[in-house]
Amino acid sequence: MKKLKLSLILILLVFGCKSAPQEPAKEEPAAPKETVPEIDAATHYSRGNEHYKRYEFDQAINEYSEAVKKDPSMADAYIARGNAQSGKFNFENAKGDYSKGAELNAEYDHYARGYSYYLQQDYKSAVTEFSESISLEKNLFAAYNDRGLSYANMGNQDKAIADFTDAIGINSNSAFPYNNRGNAYLSKKNYDKAVEDYSKAVELYPKLVFPYTGRGVANYRLKEYDNAIADYTKAIEFTPNDAVLYSLRANAYMGKGENDKAENDRATAEKLKN
Repeated sequence: MKKLKLSLILILLVFGCKSAPQEPAKEEPAAPKETVPEIDAATHYSRGNEHYKRYEFDQAINEYSEAVKKDPSMADAYIARGNAQSGKFNFENAKGDYSKGAELNAEYDHYARGYSYYLQQDYKSAVTEFSESISLEKNLFAAYNDRGLSYANMGNQDKAIADFTDAIGINSNSAFPYNNRGNAYLSKKNYDKAVEDYSKAVELYPKLVFPYTGRGVANYRLKEYDNAIADYTKAIEFTPNDAVLYSLRANAYMGKGENDKAENDRATAEKLKN
């Protein structure tokens, strides 16, 4: 009997004392995925403009292309991409973008053609087209600025200055019409006004090389050799392989009587030319 009881106890220990079944572990809810906000057409367009200002035409074209994907009705983006294509001398691509922009907004038709003429150095035709564009939209900053460039290249600096002044009246935060008007004043040998405009351009867009170069020339003509050297040196920082800048700075060093520095710059210029 004792053996039977012992056997029963062993059976209970082996088979009857199993641990209670465990409930399956509950999965922790997954953390919500962080959503990346979608970039809209206006942001792509704005980015394209920034690249265009820095002459980064490929990046500008990419951003404008994204803009028109998001908003196929954005005429400004087609026109801007046309400008960037023209900057790369891709005139056929530019023509397509200009045509599309004009299809969406007829006011752009004359401006687009004028810009294309300008890049092809047909300045008379460019003036005609820009003038038509201005008659349609008098506050069109780009048309005034680019007509001014056309007049300047035709040698009519007074009309150029008038257009650049109108462009500044529309958008006084752009460095380009100040730089362009500075060039026109430089051509007219009005060096003080040229320095003033170049300085404003530098203030508005410190990474633009052209106003440093232009101001350097104006300062040199005013015999402000130290200022000229400082301007050419800054321009060289941006474009260190530009032989012309070294030659210009050599002239300023010569003006100061620093012949050794002048010879060094002339030697560098010669190396860069070869």
